[in-house]
Amino acid sequence: MNRVDAERASAYGRSAMLRLSSLVGERSLFEKDGYRKLWLARLLSSIPVNAVVYTMLILVVNATGKSFASSLFVVAYIAPSALLGTISGAMVDNMPKGVVLAGTNAVRAGLCVLLALSTDNVLVIYIIAVVFAVGSQFSGPAEGAALPAVVEPDEYASANSVNNLGSLISQIIGLMILPTLFLWTVGPAPLAIVCAIMFALAAAAFMSIPGLGGPISTVDVTIAETRERFAEAWSRLTKDSVAYISVVTLVLANTAGLVVATLLPRYATQVLGMSPENIIFVAAPAAIGIWLAMRIVANVSTRMSPWWSLGGSFAAMLVCIGLLAFVGPIGDALQRLNPFGLFDPGPFGDTTARIMISAVLGPVLAFSFTFVNIIARTIVNERIPRDMQGRVLAAQSVLTNLASIPPILLTGLFADIVGVEPMFFVIAVVCGLAAMFYSGKNLAEPKRAY
Repeated sequence: MNRVDAERASAYGRSAMLRLSSLVGERSLFEKDGYRKLWLARLLSSIPVNAVVYTMLILVVNATGKSFASSLFVVAYIAPSALLGTISGAMVDNMPKGVVLAGTNAVRAGLCVLLALSTDNVLVIYIIAVVFAVGSQFSGPAEGAALPAVVEPDEYASANSVNNLGSLISQIIGLMILPTLFLWTVGPAPLAIVCAIMFALAAAAFMSIPGLGGPISTVDVTIAETRERFAEAWSRLTKDSVAYISVVTLVLANTAGLVVATLLPRYATQVLGMSPENIIFVAAPAAIGIWLAMRIVANVSTRMSPWWSLGGSFAAMLVCIGLLAFVGPIGDALQRLNPFGLFDPGPFGDTTARIMISAVLGPVLAFSFTFVNIIARTIVNERIPRDMQGRVLAAQSVLTNLASIPPILLTGLFADIVGVEPMFFVIAVVCGLAAMFYSGKNLAEPKRAY
């Protein structure tokens, strides 16, 4: 390909990305070379992350048949945050973001090769999940902290929205298309090899991004000093009540999301009467809710206070999780009502009503969850100094994973005893009470800066 052809291809690709970003109401960010490359690198990385983690969870569930086994897998994946969060956040703030992101993706590529050789060994899968999670402790904060290096402050909300568009695309490809295509045909080993190739490409892409070649912070930090630097960032966060409550809400939302994701395989079999692999098709309409949240979040964030936007979307999320506990009774009532003659007699079977109810709740749950995440991360980008954002985002990850471990284990254990549905109600109530507690605590401390 000559230079002219290469320039034409580049222009066509940029034009296509601009049309893609217009889906969420943003039309100029992809004109920025740094942001465009960061977005593409994140996409190359997040697609195989979704595919590999989902595949490993399915392998464990199919091998054991227990909710508690899937809970142990999720705990194995998130536990490293408790040990590495304080270290990874400080290191990310003081290392070249491009090097951190390229290195973690290179490690992930190697782990995928190991997974391809060990798809029938549950113990090895658990070990891979742990090491995979260690890499995520560095890549997550690095990706979040890289955003201010490639966009302007007034573009944070739009950039986070377009980032979530990339997350949606990666979920569709990584959770639906790739696992379905490979697990139903050639199996998990070839899928792991494809993911290894994508991780390798992502590593090269991150190294090519301008503005990520050096550290943001000028403070020399050793491993021995990381806890002190972490505490410094946390102290700065607690002095800003808007940012503090945003992080707390983000922690609770992601904790609830992790528990729900852990229970979904058993929910598929116990409530919907389908195999765990097929639950992704019931969840597919959730893409509509994610897209809608990305489409309107930038406008809402400028017109509403963060308290209303965060609080309202978080409350809607908890209501949807709580309603999952009643999908059975609601579905049975829908059958008895038999609208438009859809059920008995009708074209649908006994479990279709429950599937329909789940498919309706999915978009609302996805909308509210996406909205909370975009708003909360935008507030952190806007209000926390750039040289502390890696540590603050790592703190959020640490708190999410520490808060998630007990409910994941307990809900997995009790789901095997009393069923999956009551666990959804419990997690919604507990997260709601925790949100009210921290909100009340915040209001009782007016000394914080707004």
